[in-house]
Amino acid sequence: MTRFCRLTALLLSLALLVTLSAMPALAEDAAVTEQSPAVTEEQPAEPRPDEPVPAAEESPAPGPSASPAPAATLPILPRDQIPQPNADAKAEAVVTEPGGVALFELPASESAVLSQLPEGSVLGLVILGNPWSKVKHGELTGYAPTYALSFGYGSPQPVIALVAAPGGKLTLRAEMATRSKALASIRSGRAVLLMARGETFSLVRHEGREGYLLTQYLREVAVGRDMGLLTGVVSIEPSREANVRLRAEPSRKGAVYTTVKSGQSVVVLDIQDGWARIEYEGYHGYMMAEYLKRYD
Repeated sequence: MTRFCRLTALLLSLALLVTLSAMPALAEDAAVTEQSPAVTEEQPAEPRPDEPVPAAEESPAPGPSASPAPAATLPILPRDQIPQPNADAKAEAVVTEPGGVALFELPASESAVLSQLPEGSVLGLVILGNPWSKVKHGELTGYAPTYALSFGYGSPQPVIALVAAPGGKLTLRAEMATRSKALASIRSGRAVLLMARGETFSLVRHEGREGYLLTQYLREVAVGRDMGLLTGVVSIEPSREANVRLRAEPSRKGAVYTTVKSGQSVVVLDIQDGWARIEYEGYHGYMMAEYLKRYD
């Protein structure tokens, strides 16, 4: 009996020891769950990692629009036919609209006209957008319709692509290789000029610099003639300032491109199911419509 009692006591002690050793892990999991903050549309966007190295198992990049992408207007060229970057490229735009176009103070046709720009006027390109581009003419800086401008090699219409990298930004490369020299970092949601399309890499121009971007993270878009409506961003809570998220898709699960503070203005192009498709200082994406208020 004494031997049996000792064996029973030993087994009970081992069971108690295993239970106690598991308790800290269980308590830690509970603490992590309880301390995780709730996510709201007004919280600042979290930083995102740099461009991923392409691999066969990568999922497609989230696009800036839920609607199907328009058919490509540039053919896919063999690698050896893609041009080299133009070292003399500049951040310029030329007015191609017959009769010229107005330079507006804001991205809105009803805003003040700063100047009339005759056909052939050469402008400094500050921010490429769609449908509005921010340009400079002499000492004046304002907005002009992108459809009225040309940006490369005398083309009457620009070919524009939006960056849609899942990591939040894409690296502009000097050569068609992911390990080549980095020329710039381009945030997702921004527009670039598509100069030549390749299977893996495409030649683009961004802020007066040409280089290569991964084709799979570019979405070609038609240049819009619907100029949208300039709209104010407001806070649902009047007592505090809002940082409203601009997303890749009309969903709370969409990747965050940037945030817009209440009191700023955005160009609203469309509203469906509570989500507005907008342009904001070169970014293109979606924002919850409840944070928008039309100016009187």
